[in-house]
Amino acid sequence: MRTQNIVLTLAAMVTGIFVLAVGMVLLWPLFNSSPFQVRDHEVMVFNNDNGPFEEFEAIAPNRQGADERHVAPAELPNLRGAAVPAKDYALSGPHTHSNLSIFLIHGADTLKETKILTLQEALENNVATVHETGQGRLFIDNRGNAPLFIQSGDIVKGGTQDRVLPYDMLLSANTKRAPITALCVEQGRSFPRGNELSSSFQTATEQLPGRDLRLAAYRENQSEVWSNVRALQTNLARNAGGSVQAAQSQTSLQMSLEHQRVQDAVQDCLVNLAPTPAGKKDVIGYAVVVNGKIQSADVYASNSLFQKLWPKLIRASAVGALAERQPGAVINPPSTETVRAFLTDAERGEAFQVQGNTRSTVIRQQTAQHLLFDTCDPAKQNIVLHRTFLAR
Repeated sequence: MRTQNIVLTLAAMVTGIFVLAVGMVLLWPLFNSSPFQVRDHEVMVFNNDNGPFEEFEAIAPNRQGADERHVAPAELPNLRGAAVPAKDYALSGPHTHSNLSIFLIHGADTLKETKILTLQEALENNVATVHETGQGRLFIDNRGNAPLFIQSGDIVKGGTQDRVLPYDMLLSANTKRAPITALCVEQGRSFPRGNELSSSFQTATEQLPGRDLRLAAYRENQSEVWSNVRALQTNLARNAGGSVQAAQSQTSLQMSLEHQRVQDAVQDCLVNLAPTPAGKKDVIGYAVVVNGKIQSADVYASNSLFQKLWPKLIRASAVGALAERQPGAVINPPSTETVRAFLTDAERGEAFQVQGNTRSTVIRQQTAQHLLFDTCDPAKQNIVLHRTFLAR
């Protein structure tokens, strides 16, 4: 009898341990992502505050470290330095492949004889480090002798979770430990991956694809970013012929962008559209149209800066279009006049100036249909380095 009781007791203990283990496995994803679960409205920001707006569901509602104020139309010419106004852009296109059309934006360089590093080239040349913190704010060093430009939507790979950097930032040469806001684009990991370092991020080769993801990042809405990453993976799988989730990390947006199915599916698009601005010294930006609808435009202070960023930009546009492809749909791209109207209308929006705690500042303009972000450099008479136009 005593032996039977011992056996029953041991069996109960084994069962209890098994149930506990199963429970921990089921609950682990909740604990695993917890550093970012509470961040939809609790974020730590350095710069480029795009503010709460009355109409646009509060971009970064609780931002710290930035001072935003309303700007009267008469003030804008004094606050926004040299930039080619949208009415003076020359547009060429559409250049179309499948459901993606691009319009090149031509204009004069306003930034001459100034070397600016992109984040990708700074990491590749080992003159920048993006430090992991385990939180929604990372730190970055610029050991180079030139300013470092971080573009909104840059994805950094490595650390304990891949991140997206949602705002433009200009970092002076030889700067250490500058804080930068980041959002997670890899929900299911909080530990080093493979041979990657957990203390820093190794590459910044990809840009956030798609208008919806860009808007979610600007809002600093972590849950919305994760939701849009999942939707993008689902849509890419549908149009690329199978799952694009990596076995090593199924939730990683970066690794989905690197997936061979995605690379193969966008190859024809890149072959057709990537060479479009080659040899054109007056191209300073481009507008993106997907399924006949204007999505966005990016314009830069120089042809040199645009050309540096172009491979990453066109890849992101191709991936975004692939995700939204509708087989059999008849698509007519808009006219150049329609694209020009989209750009000029954005410049008529209500304006806000945001003074952050790093070198660059931002002027944000908004209408019911548009968002426009002008990233300015006060050290260069507020010259506009980058203009981001987004359809709302």
